Amino acid sequence: MFKINYLMFLYDSKFEKFPRKLRMHWLGPYVVKEVTDGGTVQLVKLNGEPYLGRVNGSRLKPYIGEGVV
Repeated sequence: MFKINYLMFLYDSKFEKFPRKLRMHWLGPYVVKEVTDGGTVQLVKLNGEPYLGRVNGSRLKPYIGEGVV
């Protein structure tokens, strides 16, 4: 499902403990840099700065819009 150079949103898990009705729960968009066989994904910001650590693919959803890398 995830391919290199796809744009993705990252779910902000801090809202599970402190939900707020009108706050944004998705961060990004981020660019997929690497995908492992285990389903973890390495992300980078649009300016090229790496996102710290790898994230589980279940925390991502595709970004649909202009600006596909």
